[in-house]
Amino acid sequence: MQAGKDQIPKDKVQSQNPGLKDEEKAFDFKSLHFGWFVGHALAVLCCGFFVISNLFFHPLGFFYRAAYLGIVASYGIVLWNSYKPLTNNEFDYKRVLLDENTQYLIVAVFFLFSTRIAVTLIPFFIYSVFHVLEFVNTDLIPNLAPHQTKMQSTINDIITKYHDKSMALVAKIEVCGVMARLVLGLFVFQSSVLSVLVYTQFLRMRYYMSGYTREFLNELGTKTDRALTPPTAHPKIPPAVINAYATLKEKLNLGAQPIPATTAKKTL
Repeated sequence: MQAGKDQIPKDKVQSQNPGLKDEEKAFDFKSLHFGWFVGHALAVLCCGFFVISNLFFHPLGFFYRAAYLGIVASYGIVLWNSYKPLTNNEFDYKRVLLDENTQYLIVAVFFLFSTRIAVTLIPFFIYSVFHVLEFVNTDLIPNLAPHQTKMQSTINDIITKYHDKSMALVAKIEVCGVMARLVLGLFVFQSSVLSVLVYTQFLRMRYYMSGYTREFLNELGTKTDRALTPPTAHPKIPPAVINAYATLKEKLNLGAQPIPATTAKKTL
């Protein structure tokens, strides 16, 4: 998912119809678009409070769950508005399942109801920050403070400057942060086998759909290949480890060609 760009539901009506009356241009706080923003804003705020509570050595699980509720609501609104499953007679389940937003929604729901793992919030937090900034820049400021053009310019510069770097960082966190934490948690009984399987499938889909994830995994795979495959494998590495790595690599099939990502296009 190209956070800050593809997943943001943009209302094109005003820009395409400059002749609309003022009352028709007024920002609608009851719209799905605003509900989408509220979900991401809730995620950002609750993630912040959760981090603060951790710094004081008393993590408050309420903020963790509330952050995921906001995330689930936002992704749910995007998918609902895009596919309208109860009113669309030609509802395409396969397309919905391959949508990047669906993949993130499934993972968010899973972590909402499973054991609390703080690092899983980081990718969602980064996405939500960009979504909130974009909404403030394109909706709140033009409607509530149209004279604040300098602020708009500053926000736009921040998004342009840091978007790609942040998405690359998210890919690294999803692989080396979240996945590593889930695997290590198996050995200390702080994560389940199911969580590892669910997230492995998620990363497999991210490899196909996200250029950032694919680039990082290919880079990581090249380094791992040098260390665990002959003739460059270290002589002290047991053959069983080398064979296990070869089997795992074959099962994951990371050498397959990427498939086009489906990302919901929406106008809320």
